[in-house]
Amino acid sequence: MNSAQTKWLAGIAMALLAFILLVELRPSPKGPPAPTSAPIVAQLRPGTVTRVEFVRSNETFRAERSGGQWRLSAPLAYPANALALDMLVDVCARLRPQLVIPAAQVKNPAEFGLAPPQATVIFHQDGAKVELRIGARAPVSAQVYVQVAGNPAVAVADANLLELLPKTADDWRDRQLLSLAGLNFDRLRIRSGPRDLVMQRTPTNQLWRIALPPPVKRANTPRIEQLLHELQRWPVQRFISDDPKADLETLGLQTPETELAIGSGTNDLVVVQFGKSPTNQPGLVYARRLATTNVVLVAREWLDQLRAPYWDFCEHRLLDHSVMETVDRIEVRGAEPFTLLRQPSSRTNQVWLANDAVKSGTDPQLMLSFLNQLVVLEAAELAKEVVTDFAPYGLAPATRQISLFKSVTNTVNGPTNQLVAQLDFGGDRSDRLFARRHDENSVYVVPRGEVEQLAWSLFQIQDRSVWHFTTNQVSAVTMQFDGRTRRLVRTPDGLWTEGGEPAGDVRTVALEETLFRLGQLRAERWTARGTNQLAVYGVTDQNHYLSVELAGTPAKTNLIHFGNMPFRRNPYAAVMDPRTGQPMVFEFPRSLYMDYVVQYLIQSK
Repeated sequence: MNSAQTKWLAGIAMALLAFILLVELRPSPKGPPAPTSAPIVAQLRPGTVTRVEFVRSNETFRAERSGGQWRLSAPLAYPANALALDMLVDVCARLRPQLVIPAAQVKNPAEFGLAPPQATVIFHQDGAKVELRIGARAPVSAQVYVQVAGNPAVAVADANLLELLPKTADDWRDRQLLSLAGLNFDRLRIRSGPRDLVMQRTPTNQLWRIALPPPVKRANTPRIEQLLHELQRWPVQRFISDDPKADLETLGLQTPETELAIGSGTNDLVVVQFGKSPTNQPGLVYARRLATTNVVLVAREWLDQLRAPYWDFCEHRLLDHSVMETVDRIEVRGAEPFTLLRQPSSRTNQVWLANDAVKSGTDPQLMLSFLNQLVVLEAAELAKEVVTDFAPYGLAPATRQISLFKSVTNTVNGPTNQLVAQLDFGGDRSDRLFARRHDENSVYVVPRGEVEQLAWSLFQIQDRSVWHFTTNQVSAVTMQFDGRTRRLVRTPDGLWTEGGEPAGDVRTVALEETLFRLGQLRAERWTARGTNQLAVYGVTDQNHYLSVELAGTPAKTNLIHFGNMPFRRNPYAAVMDPRTGQPMVFEFPRSLYMDYVVQYLIQSK
């Protein structure tokens, strides 16, 4: 850039500055006025405003607040955009001047675009009104001239204020397609083509049920509640027509393709109808809310949720989520029939015992897992809604069954067991089974794998304590492995010997710790039961075992046979089940086996 151009630009800048100082701001001989920090509309109190009017040329937009709700009253009656109005009122109440031009310097308000004003915002509060006049933009920076009626001074404010002023009445309209706030409703109806789906909320437990089509059935309550929440976030993309005589046929609304009705009892509180999509805009659809009769455009993706398959609205879980709160008796009929009884005052810690001869205990974690698996067990699909002959599905009789009961006090005959829920399973397909609830005539399809994970034999959930003894009870330990046998003898005073030779202090401490841990042995997981299962897990070498002899009257010997040891996993082992007299295969804790059994019982000193 040459020096001539520089001088030319500098001259323009100086001329512009002189124009601002001499013409626009009209300073007094004493200099420009000092900025003030007082709000421009000091008398405006947002909490008391009951009406806001915006006047521009020959247009007037009016919104009124009653009961905390905003509603447009001009140029049409319609729910108002509360966020936009509250923000406008709040910003105007906080608006501070960047410069105040005293009344003495305001010779002609027209020079500031205030005679007449470009627009006027009128706030009504406490029976009075506060009027904020909007003038022209200032020639520099992002500023605008404003003036409060009754105050001849002119303030220079941030021009961002203009962004809050409505360009059309649509800017003050509520863009929420439907609002359920404050509505007491218990019915949801979705008509789409030939399908008429009615869901009713039960007043006692607030669970939804499908009333139509028959028969009445359980609905997916979380799914419906989420749908209702999502529907209230459905925005209006564009307002099309407010004419109650609009041509609905061309919009597909004369006979709506879909209709949503939310009501209480037999009374509809909110009804929204949906029609066609505009040409070349398949992602949008025309909608009409009967309360306002206007036609709008909304996103089709939200409508697709209403048109979801019927099965999506049905309850997929086979058990109600609250059923376990009252159950205290479970009867299982499968590989091994057994009955479980919840112990009194154990609602939270899940203390369950088997109703067998020895009152076998269950493992709290395994029992909790079993109950959770029951509660979350879901059907993959509905095989048939109304079934009269269950035999083709393998459910008459069922091959497996779980029945849940609760105790009911009967003053005449004493306590009785009331059936709460019963699940029948049948079928012989490799990947799925059929299921039925005792109180329904429907048949569901469930993944076979999820059913197989349930406990169909008591050993799968019984107490994982293999045995329990103290170190002081041990008299000898024998370990046979890989053709070698080691026998360690413990004296009553805690000294260990092998072949008559003392084990030494360090070895004695290690052996004491090893036997202490073995005395609290717990299975990582019960795997199988029965002699025919031993070969599957490699428990075939009867010479690979650990024997712990316990002193006492009578003396007792605990015996474990070891099997396969998968890479980086727990080794398999087997003990005799005192309840059935059959071998039980389980996962032996890997760290106990490698760090103690191998280290101090198998390896030579």
